[in-house]
Amino acid sequence: MPSQSESSSQQGTAWSQASSADRTSPSMSNQYISSQSRVQHSSFLNDGQTRSYHLDVVQHPQRTAEFGSASLSRLPLAPPVIVQLTVRDRFGNSIIPEMELPFLIAHLSLFTDDGSPLDMGTSPNGEAPPRRLLYGNLVSSPQKLRDLQGRLGLYFLFPDASIRWRGRFQLGISLLRISETNASGTMSIASQGTVLAQARTRSFDVCAHENYVAPPITRLTQSFLRQGARIHAFTPNGP
Repeated sequence: MPSQSESSSQQGTAWSQASSADRTSPSMSNQYISSQSRVQHSSFLNDGQTRSYHLDVVQHPQRTAEFGSASLSRLPLAPPVIVQLTVRDRFGNSIIPEMELPFLIAHLSLFTDDGSPLDMGTSPNGEAPPRRLLYGNLVSSPQKLRDLQGRLGLYFLFPDASIRWRGRFQLGISLLRISETNASGTMSIASQGTVLAQARTRSFDVCAHENYVAPPITRLTQSFLRQGARIHAFTPNGP
């Protein structure tokens, strides 16, 4: 399995393994779920250089159906990708950086099953010209939600990501800060985002539309829906 994120001091140059998801028993119905520790709130603006940022994919996608040229009939990846952000101060304490949150975003990118970057692709039979493969809402802002143990955390949700052609792929998640801090400690929108951390999902399948069977809705998805998160939750196909 590919890697997950590293801290901001490394500027996201390596992928770290999704260890928390791997520790979950495959026999459990919520095998795509893991949780993190408690966090504290922080309102400091000028301690960005002393913070570390870590992304953890706590819910991995299993499958979706290709949509080809019919973008209006596309289906999102299921279960939806959920990524937890952990921010630590210079003492190693988990914090919620309240003033920084509006300037933090996560972005999706597509990779092949063996981890090679992938942007454009042709249809399986090679008849269609190369087109962008990853489609949908590929940018997410952090949301404050509670996990299955009731602990507050920061999460990026990607409920609207689809793949154009069938195959086996992975998704990459990049955490970016789109702000800069001046000498007085005031934040403003930067001309270019700074990569703070990165992570990678497990490999998933994209099948033909007629062969697609939606996986069961996970407990984590249900919990976030009850908390008001905007997630598409499709009922599994009947027999």
